[in-house]
Amino acid sequence: MDRKNEKVLTLGIFAHANAGKTTITEHLLYHTNVIDSIGRVDSGNTVTDNMKVEQERGITVRDSIVSFKLNNKNIQLIDTPGHVDFSAEVERAINVLDGAVLVISGVEGLEAQTYTIWRALREKNVPVIIFINKMDRKGADFDKVIAELQNNLKVPTLTLTHVYQDDDQNISIVPAKVTEIIEELSMVDDEVLEKYVSGQDIDDQWLAEKMIDLTHKNKIFPVIGGSALIDIGIDDLVDSIARYLPITPKELEEKMSAYVFMIRVDENGKNAYIKVLNGSINNRDVINIGEERTEKIKNIMISNGSKMQSVDTIYSGDIAIINGLDVKCGQIIGNNIGLDKYVSFVKPLLTMEINPINKNDTIELMRALKILNEEDPYLNVRYNERTNSIYCSLMGEVQAQIVKTMLEERFNIKANFENPIVIHKEVPMSTASAKASYTCVSGIELEVSPLKRGSGFKYVSKLSTDFLHLKYQRQVERLINYYSKQGLNGWELTDMEVALIGGQFDSMGSDPMHFNIITPLALFRCLKKANMKLLEPISSYIITFPDDYTSSVIKLISTKGGTYQITNSFGGEITIEGEAPSKNMLNFPLELSMNTSGRGTYTSYISKYEISKNQDTKMEYIGADPRNETTFIINDMKASLESLDETLMKKKKESRSKFARMQKEKEYGKKL
Repeated sequence: MDRKNEKVLTLGIFAHANAGKTTITEHLLYHTNVIDSIGRVDSGNTVTDNMKVEQERGITVRDSIVSFKLNNKNIQLIDTPGHVDFSAEVERAINVLDGAVLVISGVEGLEAQTYTIWRALREKNVPVIIFINKMDRKGADFDKVIAELQNNLKVPTLTLTHVYQDDDQNISIVPAKVTEIIEELSMVDDEVLEKYVSGQDIDDQWLAEKMIDLTHKNKIFPVIGGSALIDIGIDDLVDSIARYLPITPKELEEKMSAYVFMIRVDENGKNAYIKVLNGSINNRDVINIGEERTEKIKNIMISNGSKMQSVDTIYSGDIAIINGLDVKCGQIIGNNIGLDKYVSFVKPLLTMEINPINKNDTIELMRALKILNEEDPYLNVRYNERTNSIYCSLMGEVQAQIVKTMLEERFNIKANFENPIVIHKEVPMSTASAKASYTCVSGIELEVSPLKRGSGFKYVSKLSTDFLHLKYQRQVERLINYYSKQGLNGWELTDMEVALIGGQFDSMGSDPMHFNIITPLALFRCLKKANMKLLEPISSYIITFPDDYTSSVIKLISTKGGTYQITNSFGGEITIEGEAPSKNMLNFPLELSMNTSGRGTYTSYISKYEISKNQDTKMEYIGADPRNETTFIINDMKASLESLDETLMKKKKESRSKFARMQKEKEYGKKL
């Protein structure tokens, strides 16, 4: 096969934890002759769960890439984690997909992570096939899940098969009737509707092409069912992937660009997982890394079944591993043409302090965490030199346990994860502006404005380069984004716009150091005037439990300040959904287990942020701290108060000489 012209489909497989996603991946590889025998999750011998921690725990922790051939197409399959604590891996996968398979348990139905994944897939406009799995289990109900998809997720379903279970839990699959398919298509397409209501004959070929076209356009979503564990329905899934998911056209004539969506570090160094967006890459090519660097490609590998193989060239649409590139997750290499749209939905819940059990391991622990942070930037590892404390951000307790295990297994470092604090954010409630200047020739004026909830942090320059040179404006922007990570209480700034509205410079007298000082000072002067408030995360949750425990569970939710409603009652089980402050739900899984004799299940995700009732929650400030201007200038910037603007000039005591004055400032700084 000529790889240059080969049709390529990047396919992601997604599910809530324990819906059977990895088992389906094994069967897909078996049905397409990639593997000779099917591995089992509980046996720890599946192709994609190859990390020791995944095999021991029976869960997927990281994205894995395999491939198989299907009708002259090369399917690049990304198997993703289902547990909410590893949503960062899911986010990275979604942003490079051509199509997806969403797996839903026929027993549990829609679960918390199902909603999160579906929203992200829709935002990215990825065509999706839905597979309702575990139909051999007691309590499985295919029609109930279809109803949930239509009513709860508002999915325009194209039901291709019906799955039935008899009293002995044997299952059978019956293809949907043509009239049923036409009825569902007519709900989303006027042409089908007109033929249907007028009684016109609908040609089978025309109907088949219409089904494919509407699926490609995300107007309808094929649904099939079965049980991966007993290999029923997998043939239908294979056929649906081949038939309904689109191949992205190759852009071979364009200048090369590629997106780095994943980083892995092993004994051979850094491995960059890339999706080629345009053009091609050859081994030994010299490519652009950003605007200022170039590097030579030394080794290219692609997936060949369950193995990796070296190749000389990769083309538009290919996913490949390039060893040795100094790049980061989310970076564009080559021509600076990136993704059409990046979908982001990951919101770490906790910040935790990490302490090595052996204090002599502190330096090695930082090195290990730096590697893990390269692989997952959402860890946001920070080191406070003043207190020798190490912090990282985490999705939850399960991720903390996995990172702890990885530190032991990969780096032979034992550490404790302590003092979890729910991550807050800081927002302005009013507009404020402030100035800062240095040496009378370098100055800026900033304005902070509140934005609607969920807008994030934005920076904009409203200033002509006639007033402030472009290089200084770019420096201001970099510094604003850097200092936005910690506000007055040490939390990240959000839902606000920072605008550069004034500035001055002198071609002879201005220096970049001046702007290193005045930019954070102007920003924090704005924050102190903008009536800043803390936001706390609110979790949406789903709880399922035997109906005998209804009063006990509702009472428990009430103690957490949560809202609730019963959304399903079936087969002696109750499902409750609602919201509660995330900080109140940290120990909820354990408490639910105790109140339901271990028979309750709980899933949650951060759905929004609201003004916190406790405005005193603080995070230790790390690095240069512009909140105390005198300490910041003297100790952090190693500068003098002498050249600052009038705000601090008033605080400066007169001295007989500049030398004596600076000596006093240094002594004052040491006492702070």
